[in-house]
Amino acid sequence: MRDAIGQVFTLQIILAFVLLINGYMAYSVNYTRAFRVKNQIVNILEQYEGPYNDEGIDKINQYIDRMAYDVNNQQMLDFESKNEGAECPGYKGWCYLTHDVNINDADGERKGTYYTVVTFVNIDIPVINNIIGLGNFLQVVGETRTIYE
Repeated sequence: MRDAIGQVFTLQIILAFVLLINGYMAYSVNYTRAFRVKNQIVNILEQYEGPYNDEGIDKINQYIDRMAYDVNNQQMLDFESKNEGAECPGYKGWCYLTHDVNINDADGERKGTYYTVVTFVNIDIPVINNIIGLGNFLQVVGETRTIYE
């Protein structure tokens, strides 16, 4: 009888380890995808000097579609509600915050803007997300360089 209980316990440890490794791999793959999408969005925003150009937004959306990057809209809604001024164009899996900058230097006062881009890691584990609320752990944040007027 003792050996039967020992084997069941060992099997449970092995299954827990397999689940842990699979969870880490799923998070790693999705984090990498969100990171690559964030980098490309930052590049496009710098190229088109902000998110106010329809051609730039279309280019971002095409890239997101090609990457098969899909995120639960609730993450974006939560981000918008917690951050005043946050915008999520088209709810395609990314949001941005606008930051205005004034710099005084030898040339005088210059005004500029930079953007904080946020993408989200798509890990949807309903029970864990509802109990723990992974929140910022599932966000990838980056910033553009300052774009001067």
